[in-house]
Amino acid sequence: MSKFNNLTNYSALTIWIFQLFGAIGILFWDRQWFIQATPFCLLLYFLLLIINSNSKNFFYLFMVFIWGMLSEIIGVNTGLIFGSYTYGDSLGIKIMDVPILIGINWTITAIICGTIARQIKVLKYFQVTIAIALMLFLDLFIEPVAPMMDMWNFSDTNSAPLSNYITWAIVALPLQIYLVVKKLEFNFAISANLYLSQLLFFAALNFAV
Repeated sequence: MSKFNNLTNYSALTIWIFQLFGAIGILFWDRQWFIQATPFCLLLYFLLLIINSNSKNFFYLFMVFIWGMLSEIIGVNTGLIFGSYTYGDSLGIKIMDVPILIGINWTITAIICGTIARQIKVLKYFQVTIAIALMLFLDLFIEPVAPMMDMWNFSDTNSAPLSNYITWAIVALPLQIYLVVKKLEFNFAISANLYLSQLLFFAALNFAV
């Protein structure tokens, strides 16, 4: 048990170190270099989340990745889901104009928000609602920063339209229902640290927008 706790503690510390130096680097040092490190950081956070979880839930990981990628591919190429937008180059290799890391990001976000919501002692319906609310709240801080980091841009507006958040919630709904109903177990401490550190990271970057 102590070994697992030590792993969790070191993993949480790693997350905060990378987020802190990432924010400092983008704001005050070499912005482009730190932005280019985004793919490595996302993969690292995903790995830390998985190795700290008792059950790997590989089916859920695969399901969220595919669901997220398909929705984004349809969205980018038709403009019918999230609005008219395109992805930049900072997130790496793309499939049909969507970075593969977006599927990983969908997986991370769905897991950490669902895991946090599951710890709240309310009915499952409310846990699902809270999980989606957490996802949307985080996205509110990400959207203004995304163009600066060359992650994505909306074509017809300088900011994400309201419809983006509505459809984002709809796409996320089945993912959170499955996680809550099936009572999937992921590491709460890592999920909470990832969520809070990302929230503060993007909040800090909003000052530079």
